[in-house]
Amino acid sequence: MAKIWPIYEGNRPTIGGPWAEIKLADAIALFDLREDDFVTGFETTPRFGPVDRDLTFAGFKHVVVEVDRTEARQKKWKPGFYRSRIRPKEAFRRLKEVFGQLIREALVAELGENNVVRVDWSPTIDSLGENALKITAVITPGALRRIKQGATLDALVRLRDRLSEMGEERIPIVHYATEAELAQDAGP
Repeated sequence: MAKIWPIYEGNRPTIGGPWAEIKLADAIALFDLREDDFVTGFETTPRFGPVDRDLTFAGFKHVVVEVDRTEARQKKWKPGFYRSRIRPKEAFRRLKEVFGQLIREALVAELGENNVVRVDWSPTIDSLGENALKITAVITPGALRRIKQGATLDALVRLRDRLSEMGEERIPIVHYATEAELAQDAGP
């Protein structure tokens, strides 16, 4: 799996973990990576800009994709770090879009295409204070009558498996609502 890192310029390239872990083929397509975007192998942490200063206050300036040895060998790439030509804000937008599609696919596989309108998600905190994902599956009117018994539990299991495959460790908290119910909740 390829790790997607947001990078600051200066002596402190990143804080925390990667934004995501995805298949190398997906990272290549999503971030317009090329073999000549190689920055360094694993022996050196990639740094950009003046490396004698802490420039975290300026925000993320680069996106770096960490390619592990196994996938690098399969694609005939060098293992190590590659700098994407995509700016961090656009990279995050693309990741969020793809992430939403993957969540939706996992739920639709169990609930049925005709029952799921869309899926919204955002980071949240669970009841224990741990990082989690709040996922709202917007369902069609009458979907609850059409969804077979046990399908929502199967959908949650499939979703957790898919998130685990992506290296996502946050627990999904799934809510189901129709557009009308969402509009009612958004009212005064």
